[in-house]
Amino acid sequence: MTEKHICLMGDSIFDNDEYIPGEPGVIEQMRRSITKTWSAFKVAVDGDCIEDIPNQLQKVPTHTTDIVVSIGGNDLMKFRHLLIKVAEGAKIEELIASPLADFEIAYGWMLDTISERGLRVSACTIYTAIPFAEPEMRDHAPSAIGAFNAIILRLAEARGVSVVRLDVVCTDENDFSEMSPIEPSSKGGQKIVNAILQTLGQG
Repeated sequence: MTEKHICLMGDSIFDNDEYIPGEPGVIEQMRRSITKTWSAFKVAVDGDCIEDIPNQLQKVPTHTTDIVVSIGGNDLMKFRHLLIKVAEGAKIEELIASPLADFEIAYGWMLDTISERGLRVSACTIYTAIPFAEPEMRDHAPSAIGAFNAIILRLAEARGVSVVRLDVVCTDENDFSEMSPIEPSSKGGQKIVNAILQTLGQG
């Protein structure tokens, strides 16, 4: 099996230790799950957005062979206030049209910036089954996030970038942290790790 050195980039999907006290975070779960000849490193930072990726790239180890990036959730959270208007009768397609256009530009730029390293790149979709407390988020966030995921899928395919479908992997309420619904629990984290390793050819 080809030796791989994996670098996890992005946000709290990979930097979730703070939200699961007493349990292993995604990076530790990754290190426990990979074969002995592989290694894993994390430059992901809780709270980071697409615009922060260049800063993370500066910290990617020189021996890295595979980059896995999960980013965009915090960018989308900036538009959560728009979903309140859906309950008031506004059409969600019209509300997110402009954010979608901006996201497409930013995400495409991000993929191109990472790909310049010449390493294998895998991108993660944004999960949609988040157990939000707010009714408007529970009712309308999944379809809104789905529209952004469609962009991720299209941009990744155009660049030959592998995709890890977190929207398919994390579908159970227990997959999310009890402290914060937008972060993965230990259970969800292991599911994410398993999906990444399957994408990279282990498992």
